[in-house]
Amino acid sequence: MLIHGREFQIASLKEIHFKIVDRMKTMPKGKVLDFPAGTGRLSWMLHHEGFDVQAADIGTEGFCNPEIPIVKGDLDGRFPFEDGFFDYACCVDGPEHAENIYHTFREFSRVLKKDGLFMMSYPNYSNIESRMRNIFYGILEPVEPYNAKDYKNNGHISRPPYALLKMALNYAGFEIESIESEKIKYNQLFLLPMTLIIFLFTIIKGEKGIKKYWLNESNSWKVLMGGNGLIIRSRKVR
Repeated sequence: MLIHGREFQIASLKEIHFKIVDRMKTMPKGKVLDFPAGTGRLSWMLHHEGFDVQAADIGTEGFCNPEIPIVKGDLDGRFPFEDGFFDYACCVDGPEHAENIYHTFREFSRVLKKDGLFMMSYPNYSNIESRMRNIFYGILEPVEPYNAKDYKNNGHISRPPYALLKMALNYAGFEIESIESEKIKYNQLFLLPMTLIIFLFTIIKGEKGIKKYWLNESNSWKVLMGGNGLIIRSRKVR
């Protein structure tokens, strides 16, 4: 797809970049970390909105923007940036490729300023289709072959559902401000009876279910009936 005069090949869901930029373009301009940046489509879009973008990725050779600085970085390592350096950070479809999302989120928190905004996307392992797949297959998504020599390219190696993802963000000092899906997954509508049962269960569990399992979020319409990706906006509060 041609974006601001430049063509990009992307591996993430195309709607996610547009939604993130749409949410950020009304915010005060500042320093943004885009990690993992991939070919650089999100970096390019944010750059054209007036943000000071710094990109990072474990492989930098495919990055298409000579105007934007990029450094080699590992989501499982220490990020090559100073504490409190960025106003914003974006992590599009990155946490599922990290061995330890608690470490990854702590590093994003470290390099963000206090009250900094963290925009991330992640596969929706809590929608009704994923839940039914887990019942019948015993796993959230297909198993991918393991290559010991190149484990970083073995696809999704971290697959927590929404509640465990939120817990990892909280441990890193983030509070979630909003959740949305990249789209409604209409082919899940035939599972609507099961969704209604889950809604009823959420009501029955009441305040205990909200406090102990965050059922009001995990079992919300936007998560249960959401598409393949969740877009989570969170704020560094400590």
